[in-house]
Amino acid sequence: MEIGASTACFYPMETEQALKQVCQLGFKKAEVFMNAPCELKESFAKELKAIADNDSVDIISVHPFSSFLESTCIFGDYKRRFDDFIGIYRETCHAAAIVGAKYVVIHGAVAMPKIPIPNERYFERFKTLVEIGRSEGVTVCQENVNRFKSQSIEFCKKMRNALGDDFNMVFDIKQTVRAGEDTFTFLNEFISSIRHLHISDNGVQGDCLPIGKGSFDFKRLKQICDNNNYQGDAVIEIYSSNYDVIKELKESKVYLEDLWQR
Repeated sequence: MEIGASTACFYPMETEQALKQVCQLGFKKAEVFMNAPCELKESFAKELKAIADNDSVDIISVHPFSSFLESTCIFGDYKRRFDDFIGIYRETCHAAAIVGAKYVVIHGAVAMPKIPIPNERYFERFKTLVEIGRSEGVTVCQENVNRFKSQSIEFCKKMRNALGDDFNMVFDIKQTVRAGEDTFTFLNEFISSIRHLHISDNGVQGDCLPIGKGSFDFKRLKQICDNNNYQGDAVIEIYSSNYDVIKELKESKVYLEDLWQR
């Protein structure tokens, strides 16, 4: 399991500049969070690929900018709106393929929309996203996200039952804490479906701390992953508005490498 970093750590820095920062910090794995429609264009994806290749960095996943639209435009009840907006995800999956990413990360629908979203529709629409990804050679993954349907272990179980082998996850530690779920119960339940991890620390000072600045048991995390032959990576995701992010990413990387190599 290699340690990577998300360009989201540097938001609102431009995406290509954020990727350069990840590369310069010595990470060999990166997640790219696209932040505008123009960043889904083929020319921009090729620029990102060149930046990563220059430092021998693998972009393992892409996160679309359009998460805030998904409740109403992808999973909502107005089919014509879905037909108009699904093209964003075709572009996203194509961009992911160009940069060499294996995964596209989806937030999905909020847990309490004004107009209820039946699970059956959610699973059907998500299956469409999976098929779009498959056509580009990438895997579309559900991320567990606080205040979204996917915050719940029980919802994710239902989704796994509905999608079968097409159910894949990106697992985020801080989101389990925010949602009031037990992180290790969630992890153990879905470890065979998890393709990569979003990691941060947590404790009395907050739920999204730099690694080593809280009380989260990263040794236990690593043990569960090792015991289950986990093949993915661990991507650090903290936010620049709260920290000297370059300093904290450097220290987080060193901390984890030392801890996990003991």
